[in-house]
Amino acid sequence: EKQVFQLRAHMYQARSLFAADSSGLSDPFARVFFISQSQCTEVLNETLCPTWDQLLVFDNVELYGEAHEMRDDPPIIVIEIYDQDTVGKADFMGRTFAKPVVKMSDEHYCPPRFPPQLEYYQIYRGNSTAGDLLAAFELLQVPAGQK
Repeated sequence: EKQVFQLRAHMYQARSLFAADSSGLSDPFARVFFISQSQCTEVLNETLCPTWDQLLVFDNVELYGEAHEMRDDPPIIVIEIYDQDTVGKADFMGRTFAKPVVKMSDEHYCPPRFPPQLEYYQIYRGNSTAGDLLAAFELLQVPAGQK
């Protein structure tokens, strides 16, 4: 059974990132991947603790399966952090994974589950820790017949 959702990725900040540039700083941005879509935050220059305070909205996310399965075991969100270079492609700095808080269309958007609290997610580069991401993710079911 097809269900349509909207994913909201509240990308607040990262801390203790890996210094990717010779200056000892980085020009970080985050790329958020969910199902077949991806979006990026803005690039913040010369920082290891970027505060993006940015909302990324993924519309028309189609998921297949039972509604209760979506709520109890939603798909994983992948977040990758990159250093933007002035020349060439961006350098990979690390990655983390998150599960969104799910709201089905018949549920109310109210505390304690909504709005979701910001949480720290450990960023990894290989087996090493490479900082923390402070973010919140919510997956909201779009009522049938609405776009």
